[in-house]
Amino acid sequence: MVKILTILALLFTTLMLVSAPYLAALSYTTVSVMQPQYIWFWSFDGIPLFKITAGLSILAWGIQAARGEINWAVYGSGQYRALALLVGVMHISDWVTPFDSYFAGTGAEIVLSTMRTIFIMYTIVLGLIQNKKALVIFCYTMLAIAIYYTYWTNKAYFTQDWSMFKSGRFAGLPKGPYRDENAFSILLVILMHFILFGIFFFKDKRIKIGLIVLIPFLWHALILCASRGALLSAGLSTLFATTLIRSKKLNIILLVAFAGAIIWQGGALLNRTSETVNRAEYSDEPINPRLASWKVGAKLAAEYPLFGVGPQRFQIASRIHFPGESPHVAHNTFLNFSANTGILAGFLYLYFFFKSYSDFKYVKLHARRDSIYAYINNACMCGLFGFFIGAIFLDLIIFEPFYFIVLLLSVNYFLMKNISKTRKEKLDTNEI
Repeated sequence: MVKILTILALLFTTLMLVSAPYLAALSYTTVSVMQPQYIWFWSFDGIPLFKITAGLSILAWGIQAARGEINWAVYGSGQYRALALLVGVMHISDWVTPFDSYFAGTGAEIVLSTMRTIFIMYTIVLGLIQNKKALVIFCYTMLAIAIYYTYWTNKAYFTQDWSMFKSGRFAGLPKGPYRDENAFSILLVILMHFILFGIFFFKDKRIKIGLIVLIPFLWHALILCASRGALLSAGLSTLFATTLIRSKKLNIILLVAFAGAIIWQGGALLNRTSETVNRAEYSDEPINPRLASWKVGAKLAAEYPLFGVGPQRFQIASRIHFPGESPHVAHNTFLNFSANTGILAGFLYLYFFFKSYSDFKYVKLHARRDSIYAYINNACMCGLFGFFIGAIFLDLIIFEPFYFIVLLLSVNYFLMKNISKTRKEKLDTNEI
């Protein structure tokens, strides 16, 4: 059934390439974020779903460009230029590195090819989201994926499908970019805020109640993943969300409920912490290997400030320059960029957050609180904040949902800016 529905959806997308080109970009985004080929792997065996949706998106973009219907101004955004520069710096780093290519879970060429794909598809999707309708559909798609992942994770627990768990932790997707429980839980943190702010956006009481009920189950899904960094991300991004919710009473309820959920179901995290301490007592490994990795990462960035040690060369460079200090990867996205590909790459990564926050503040100032623009603005910014916290503890340089959230904030800003400009022109005309 899933296979048939997917084929029908792809056929419909193909037929709508001219009249609704954003549907092609939507299909690619859904496949990239939801990864249905790994959820229902038995239905998609041998079907290159990723390549098909990417190809349709590129074709749709080509048709729109030929018709002169691409808004080229969006490619002048700070985020887009930063991404282009970042990809360029990473490739230069690979060319000039003094270290041979080294596998650290993922090879250098895989990382570079993934970054090229991210940049190409960022370009395509950015050009296809031209109007409010397209933006709204993208937002609702993110909400739908959040709902499904919440259901899917909890279903594995309540049906006792222990094949989905590894060492007592929900293991994420069996393959693909979210097969690691930490990466999967960060995706849940990003998507969580589309549910949270949907409670305040939707007027239908049935939808409101449904989303309210979903929130504890999403927290439970995070607890099942047992990622301490993700729960910290969820807690701090929820705290940030309360600064955007006007009801003090609801804010208190939200924070108390989250704290209660962690206390009630957080035994697995306490066990992991205890095990870490116990292992450290009987070994020479530091109590938190991340601290050792961060120290090495900072020293490598200082040693090779211009273009770093080369993509995915962190471990071999640390073994040569600082033997015995840390056998691990950077365990920090900023340090991964800075140590592997240079300090400029690290600051470009940080620039995504500063520019996105600037766009967020503009939309917050100009959009009505009950508008779809405010909903998207708040959900994306809180999700981005949650990602930033999680990325302090994880290597997430090729985590595509991060770039999609940055893209949505950028498009939301452009559309809101056009609306503000139109309003001003009308006011000026009336004054005349």
